[in-house]
Amino acid sequence: MPPKKQQELQITIRSQDQFYEILNGKKLSIVDIHLTWCGPCTLLSSTFRSIAMKIEEWDSRLQFLVVDSSIVPDISHHQNSCKPKFLFYLGQKLIGEVSGVNVPKLQQMINRYIPGLDSE
Repeated sequence: MPPKKQQELQITIRSQDQFYEILNGKKLSIVDIHLTWCGPCTLLSSTFRSIAMKIEEWDSRLQFLVVDSSIVPDISHHQNSCKPKFLFYLGQKLIGEVSGVNVPKLQQMINRYIPGLDSE
C-alpha cells in the first residue's frame, strides 16, 4: 500500500452499480458531481487533498467520489449548471450538499459528519 500522501485520493465512478456499492461502507462519502465539459468542476483534486491531509486517518473515515452526472442518472438532477456540487452521504443516505467551491463550507460539513476514529 502506498504511503497516505501518495494514495489515490479520489475514486472515479464509472457506473451506477459501482456508485451504490462504494456508498455501502461506513465512511463519509463526498460526491463531487460534475459535467465533463465543465472546467471548474474538474479542478478540485488539490482542494480535496488539502482537506484530507488535515484529518487523522482520513482514508478510513472519508472518501471522495468523482461522478460525471450523466453516468449516475439517480443523481443527475443535482447537477444542472457549470458549478461544482458536492453531495454528502453516510452509507446510502444523502445527508447534505454544498454548491460551488466553498472550501470553508466543505470543511464544516466534513467536520460535522465524519465518523469518529472509534467507528468500526
